[in-house]
Amino acid sequence: TLCLWDMKPVVLYVLDYYLPHRWGVETVFEQIISRTIASGKKVIILTSHFDPNLPTYENHDDLKIYRVGKWRISFMLQALFKWAQILKNQQIDLIHTSTYWWAIPASLLAKLFGKKVLITVHEIFAQLWHQYKGWWKWWIYRMFEWLIFQLPFDAFHCVSLYTFNSLRLVYAIPDEKNHCIHNGVDLSFRDPNLVKTEEKNQISELFHLQWFWNLLYFGHTGISKGIDQLIIALPELLQTYPDLQFIFNFIPAKRGVKIRLQLQNLIDTLPSDQGERIRLHFWLEKSELRALISQVDGVIAPSLSEGFWSVHSEVCQMQIPLITTRIASIPEVVSGKVVFIAPKSPESIIQGVKKLKNQTFDPVSPKVFDRTVQYHLITSLYQKLGLK
Repeated sequence: TLCLWDMKPVVLYVLDYYLPHRWGVETVFEQIISRTIASGKKVIILTSHFDPNLPTYENHDDLKIYRVGKWRISFMLQALFKWAQILKNQQIDLIHTSTYWWAIPASLLAKLFGKKVLITVHEIFAQLWHQYKGWWKWWIYRMFEWLIFQLPFDAFHCVSLYTFNSLRLVYAIPDEKNHCIHNGVDLSFRDPNLVKTEEKNQISELFHLQWFWNLLYFGHTGISKGIDQLIIALPELLQTYPDLQFIFNFIPAKRGVKIRLQLQNLIDTLPSDQGERIRLHFWLEKSELRALISQVDGVIAPSLSEGFWSVHSEVCQMQIPLITTRIASIPEVVSGKVVFIAPKSPESIIQGVKKLKNQTFDPVSPKVFDRTVQYHLITSLYQKLGLK
């Protein structure tokens, strides 16, 4: 029996991860989904069962969540069967997915059941796969990415002009299907003036911030984030600046264990007065990380490629100095006190820290990425695809 679910329009989101998992694509979709529900629509989320303690099914009034498959490949395969069931038994008006793995079942089943499908494109690597993967793996990843953009999507939502133009040039996606809508930043939460004194004191005590000149790296440990070059630069930085404390806050990622071991080995080989000034932490709560960012003297994000990464936009919104590279989408995202460095260069990182220490910044025009504006543009795109 066809369930019309109170006759409200229904949007199906097919995502690799969703809450309570954080720091991935779910941070982009969390606020889109909440606003979609607030606008009077129903939402179904098909996502991975990354935590066995989570239920396989949740029903929260206008929100249903189905979880299948633990890892990306198992999710992709199992999603085909679960989604077929959903499409047979639910009235779905629009499907919204994103790169990479989960895009395949989204496109195939959307066409099989005659549904409109929108894909959010976070980043295009193309030939960059050759830098990030081994001599034969890069070809597989390159072909996999090529395959995704041969699939029949009705519209492409690019999170930056860089990604928009990459789709144009690399995969010849026509402009009538290609739409650039920047990710939004939670402007209220990222207001440095709203961080409570108590929060600042607690985080300062936890990391002994008052005794040092503090730099922070936070986020993923993927090779495209430039952390390998940062680790190479650390010994010289710690020797040059006896007051420097370097703090790392990592989120779970495939290379996390490897990077942690590299840093621990480095700490063990450094003189004790230098090794003690490298602080490793893992997955601070959102409010704690905000308090830490507000208290450090600078953040370093030496990325080798970015589609639109929240680290850069959030740090700039909090008016904290940022050391980063002038590549991909980064110049269109950052503003405020920025030091640009060359990508994949430990020497350039060292020079960038010196410039930040001397308060020498590169001029960048102010930018604001508002979530309300983002969702207004997303809504317009939904309407073009027939969602009422």
